Amino acid sequence: MQKFVLLSLLGLCTWEDIRKKEVTVIYILLFGIGGVILHLFSPSCSIYSVLWGISLGLFVMAVSVVSRGGIGMGDGILLAVTGVYLGGSKNLELFVTGLLLSSVWAAMLVAFRKKKGKEPFAFVPFLLASYLSMMVRWSL
Repeated sequence: MQKFVLLSLLGLCTWEDIRKKEVTVIYILLFGIGGVILHLFSPSCSIYSVLWGISLGLFVMAVSVVSRGGIGMGDGILLAVTGVYLGGSKNLELFVTGLLLSSVWAAMLVAFRKKKGKEPFAFVPFLLASYLSMMVRWSL
């Protein structure tokens, strides 16, 4: 159940991030509250793992403040909520894989002169792609 709720969240945020280059925090927080409730009734990992997963999102939010928006605050909030669903190690895997995919995409855009080096682009679609790849590996 939690896998599909998280897939829905990432799908909704991907659609919104592509369309508007931002995500609505209210949706993310509602999914976060739902994740906490789901975790109370059907825990998928320990509370320590959940806290570690949330701390990854808090770290990204701090990077957002320090870099003055180099990475979006909404991305950090989203990663904090995915930490509720995935726990620490899986949330870190989601983030690192998303970073790798986005860096390859950004390098291709710059190489083909579609974007310049500092132009922003949507990050959440790469988190969705990362999560889908994780789901495929879990099913094998």
